[in-house]
Formats: sequence, structure tokens, C-alpha cells
Amino acid sequence: MLREEQIDIRRKRAAAENFRIQNLGRNRVFSDYQVTNPKTDGQYRVCIRGFDVGDNTCECPDFRTNTLGTCKHVEAVLAALREETPVQLRRRKAAVTHPEIFLQYHGEQLRLGVHLPPRHSDQLKSLAEIFFDPHGLWRGGDRYKQLIEAVEQVPEQVTIFSDAMEFMEREIDRHEMAERERELLAQMEFGELHLDLLKVPLYPYQVRGALFLAFRGRCILGDDMGLGKTIQTLAAAELLARERGIERVLVVAPASVKYQWETEIQKYTDRPVQVIEGTTEQRRTLYRQPTFYRLVNYEIAVRDLDELNAWQPDLIVLDEAQRIKNWESKTSKAVKRLRSRYAVVLTGTPLENKLEELYSIVQFVDDRRLGPAFQFLNDHRVLDDGGKLIGYRNLEKIREKLEPILLRRTRAEVLTQLPARTESTVYVELADAQRGPYAENQTTLARLLQKKYLSEVDRRRILACITNLRMLCDSTYLLDKETNVSPKLDEFEVLLGDLLHAGPHKVVVFSQWEQMLRKAMEVVERLGVGHTLLYGGVPGKERRGLMEHFRDDPECRVFLSTDAGGTGLNLQVADTVINLEVPWNPAVLDQRIARVHRLGQHRPVQVFNLVTRDTIEERVLRTVTVKRNLFESLFQGTSDEVLFENLGQQTFLETVRQLFGEDVPQPVEPPPAVIPVPAPAGADARQALLQAGVAFLEALAAVMKVGPGSEPDGQGGQPLLQIPLPSPEVLRRGTAALQTILQRLNPAAGQEDDLV
Repeated sequence: MLREEQIDIRRKRAAAENFRIQNLGRNRVFSDYQVTNPKTDGQYRVCIRGFDVGDNTCECPDFRTNTLGTCKHVEAVLAALREETPVQLRRRKAAVTHPEIFLQYHGEQLRLGVHLPPRHSDQLKSLAEIFFDPHGLWRGGDRYKQLIEAVEQVPEQVTIFSDAMEFMEREIDRHEMAERERELLAQMEFGELHLDLLKVPLYPYQVRGALFLAFRGRCILGDDMGLGKTIQTLAAAELLARERGIERVLVVAPASVKYQWETEIQKYTDRPVQVIEGTTEQRRTLYRQPTFYRLVNYEIAVRDLDELNAWQPDLIVLDEAQRIKNWESKTSKAVKRLRSRYAVVLTGTPLENKLEELYSIVQFVDDRRLGPAFQFLNDHRVLDDGGKLIGYRNLEKIREKLEPILLRRTRAEVLTQLPARTESTVYVELADAQRGPYAENQTTLARLLQKKYLSEVDRRRILACITNLRMLCDSTYLLDKETNVSPKLDEFEVLLGDLLHAGPHKVVVFSQWEQMLRKAMEVVERLGVGHTLLYGGVPGKERRGLMEHFRDDPECRVFLSTDAGGTGLNLQVADTVINLEVPWNPAVLDQRIARVHRLGQHRPVQVFNLVTRDTIEERVLRTVTVKRNLFESLFQGTSDEVLFENLGQQTFLETVRQLFGEDVPQPVEPPPAVIPVPAPAGADARQALLQAGVAFLEALAAVMKVGPGSEPDGQGGQPLLQIPLPSPEVLRRGTAALQTILQRLNPAAGQEDDLV
């Protein structure tokens, strides 16, 4: 009944769409047709071989996945033909004039079929009896390679349709890879497996993950956060390069993550990597360059779908696959049109999403794995009498279907293999609202750093600029107390949500700024999670109660703390640390982590550092890693305040310049007006002065705004002379020269000025 209803729905859609239909062959009924949607100009090819369901084919995605044996394009053509075709002809099938092997989409499983002409050789008849049943449908098991070899031996020219050949090649590949996976797993079990895939050794569970991803062909890795999904994927890509000869890997990830992929690829492999970004023309230039890894974000994947498919990637990796969880979204539809032989989908909690979202994600890997959407939803959703969703059922059947393509391990399952502590850097990008004030403070800082001499005011302004830059990386709210533009908080919400859904984790969140923690607390409250907040202003007698609440209450899963409030904390009940910004002082960073990773901690600890890319934060992160001694010279004790005031003039400048290096832009000064002054050597000084005066007047005339279009001064409408202020050095020299002239004209006046 359900299937008949779905077929009827497609017939009604065909009647409503008003398709344009063009016969591409000579036969006026049994032929190939081009069906065009006038609203979208979308076109599909339909092959009509009969008037019964299952006789015909269409290239559209719905036909390939709905298992009905028809679609709205097929039904539109049939409806048009019924009006012109006699009843007797409608009972016939297209004549088979030569042998052909096709792929049947009708039914739950894809199956090969064979059409034999009335007259055929004994060898072809024998082939059909060996590999196909009396109805002409496949019964040959995994013997696709043998079928291809047998076809070459018969005297007839057998047509194998392209989708049927692709299906057989994929099945042959899958069978060979399954055998190879079993072989390597046996070696692993006996301790004889030595792959050396990356620049770092893998933990046993990661090796198992790499084997799964490489040899299942198209699959999903749903490990808990922190178990190294990226490194397992890179190992699988290396394995596929060695075993199957792949040469092109496309990684599709959120914009904030694709640079993290670049860092990981460069760190763990020797493969070339390319990040696609920039204007359309810049991206086209990049697409012409060879590479092994190509990294794009989802937005670019939608825009550049044709260019990406033209590259013909061997392996496509979808990171943060929840971006395609809505099958009706533009992004989801576009990404599912990407083509590759192998595919890896990475997602943190695949089985805890809504079933509709899970279905959409699985579609990218295998669009027939869970059956047609209408059947899937009918089998697994529970609705009340009003059609409202109230639950799900038959989940074990879903797990059985997913088992061959889904690998998921929790931290608890691989606890004994995990390192004591793992650190991850999570990059975010500046939002447009942050870039303006960030650039202003950066330019001011650059101007100050060009000065050879710094006054106390200059030093304070430098510190203020640095602080402003750091706060802007967290949120605009820290600077203006009005807006709250913060990609970090957006990423924090996603990260925390994934962590809390992945298992019974308890998380400690650190920030230098109390206001940032309060904004983070708003995120935690939106997620409906129990939490507590500790900062310097909390009285000492109340702090113990906050810690006990976090330790003893299973519903209190997030502990937010400033460094000032966190002194002396013992929080080994938690297993995760999130730093909303990386402290400048390495000692503070170590102290934060030590609150959780300390004696008495029996679980591996995850540390996530949120860093804004191409900002002061990324520079600090690199410097902390490479030049730790530089920072140690800046701090005293465990404070996170830079003690620049304890440094000498030159040491202060050198330290800040070393910290910022090439990241500080050179200030753009308007070119000064040049007044040529003839050299007085050998000439009368008065004549030289006269020439300089003339040059001054000429330059003055050039900058005066006189006549039509000039700007009034606002007090009488008189023309306004605008001359840009010179640099402080020029002002100093000019003032000194003027003072010398005045002293020479009136020595007494000069003495009085000195006394003032």
C-alpha cells in the first residue's frame, strides 16, 4: 500500500510539473527521451522499454534510490505516450535486438539483469544460465569478475551499460578490499603489522580505524571527540594511496576547520596540500595547480561543484558532516552531487542525532543503504493520531544496516590505549564586525612600534592596544559592552554540545576575562547544562561549595573559571579543559591544565585551545611553542600579566617586536610634500633663503583650496586651508629652528622664554 501511494505521488507530480519532453530516438514509443523542467531547466534522460512499473529507467537521483522502479520523469513520459499509443501497443515491451547487461533499481537491492535477443549463441545462453535466474536477474554472488571475463568469450557483442559496469567494478573492489582488511587485521592481532603510515605512531584503536576507513570504501567514522578522527583519516588516505593508488583527496570542512586540516596534513604527512580560498578567479588559478590534498569549506563546495567534480577526486572526506543533516538544504543537495570512488564521513555522535539527520548523512556514503526515505520513516518513526512525532522504533535494524559502514568507539572503550593528555587547537576566523576595530588597534600599535623613543604614555598605549586585540579575538562585547560578535562562542557551543553528548564528560572552561566567562555561561545555559562560575570576586568561603557542587552533582557538568579564581583548584573530577584563549604565560597554561590533569586523575584528559586565526592569538600560540623562553622572561610568578614595566626601553621594544614580528603591518603614511631647497654651498645664504621661500609659496598654492568647490570654514564661508600635520620629528626640528630665529632677533625674549 505504501509503495503504491508513493508511485501515485510521483504521477501527480508529473502532471503538475508541465515537463518538456523530447524523443531522442527513431522509435516513436520505445525510445530514449529528454525530460526538461521549465522552472529549473534541469534535464534527465529517460529510457522507455515498456508500460509496466520496473520496465524503464531514469538518470535522476530519486529513481536510483526510491526502489519503486519509476519516478516523476518516467511517469510524465508514460502519461504523454498513453494519450497517443493504442492499447495493443501498450501491452508490448521494447524489442531486444542485441544482448545487454543492465542494472535494475527496482527493489531493495541493486541487481544486474540481462536481456537476450530471440536468437543467440549457445555460449551466450550458457552464460545467462550460470549467472542469471530464469527472469534474467543476477544470482552469481560475488562472481562479477568472472562475468566480465565470460562476456569477452561469447561471439556476440554484449552491451554492458555504464552504471552496470560501475556497479560491478565497485563490487569487485569491495570484495578485494575486504580480503585485504582481514589479512591486515590478522597481522595486527599477532603483532606483526608495521605500516608506518604517518610521521607519528598510531595507537592500536587508531590503526584499526585507519584500516576500516581505507578498506570499507565508503564509510562513517563516528568516534568520540578527542580520539583522533583526523589522524585516522590521514592514515587511511595514505593506506589507500599505497594499496589502491589514489592521487587526489578532497576534504570538505567548515571554514574554521579547513586550516586546521592543513596544519595536521603538514605535521603528519609529506603530501602536498592546497587550501582553496579567494575570489572566483583566484580559486580557478588554484584549481589548475596539482596537489594531493585539496581543502575547501562547505560554502565553496556549493559554489565550485563543477570544478571539484572535474578534478575527479579519488577520496572525499566530509568533516563535521552535520552540515548535510538536512536533506532539503542547498548545501546538502550540492555536496551529495560530489563524485568519488571512496568517501569518509566524520561526525561525533551519528546515532544520537534525529533519525532524519542520520539518514541524510548516510545518503552521502550509500544512498540506498537505509532504503528510500518514505520507507525508512514509515518503519522507524512513531507518530500520534495527529501526525506528531513522539518517538522511534526498530532501531536495532538500523544498527544492523549501518554496521558494515559505521565505526564508532567511545573514550571508555579505548581508555587503556589513550595518552594521559591530548591537546587540540580549534581555529576560528574573525567576523567582519571584529575586523574593523582589530585593524584600528593593530595600526595604532604599528605606529607606536616605529618610534625610537617611547614615553611612559606610549608604553601604556602599547599595552592597551595589545589588550584590545586580545579581547577582540574573544568577543566584541569585551570592548564595547554592547555587541557580542564572537565566532569563538559559536564554536564553543558546538564543541561543548558534542562533548556533552559524547559521554559523561565534565568540562572546565577557562578565560582571563570574567565577562567572557559570563558570555560563555549564557551558551551553557542555552544548552540546558548544569554549571558553576568561579572568578576573583567570589568570596573565599563560597569557593569550596562551588567545587563540591561540581564534584558531587552529576548534573553539574561545566565549571567556568578565571585564572584569578582558579588558584589552588583541584578538579580531577573533570576530564576536559577548554581554554577560550591561550594564556600568554606558559606557566598559567600549565596551571590551568594541572587543575584537571593531576595526581588522582584516572582518565585521559583532553585540552582544547580556541585560537583566532591570523591574529595576535595565533602569533602567541606559535611563540609559546617555539620560543617559550621569550615568554618566561616576560612574566613573574604565575600571573598572566605582561610585566613590560620591569623591562628597559630597548628590551621592551625588542620583546614586543619579537613577539609580533611580521604580523604587525607597517603604518601607511601619506607622502609628505617635498619643498626643494638648493644647496647653499658656494652661494649667498640670503639667496638660498629666498629660493626656499619661493618654493614654500609654490607648495602652499598647490595645497590651498580656493575657488569653486572649496570647503568653507563654517564661520563666514571663507575658504579653508588644510595642511596635514607633519610627523613629531619634523615638528620638533621646526620648533627648534623657530626658537633659534627668535633668539637671534631678540636675545632678551629668548632668555625670558627659557625662564618660563
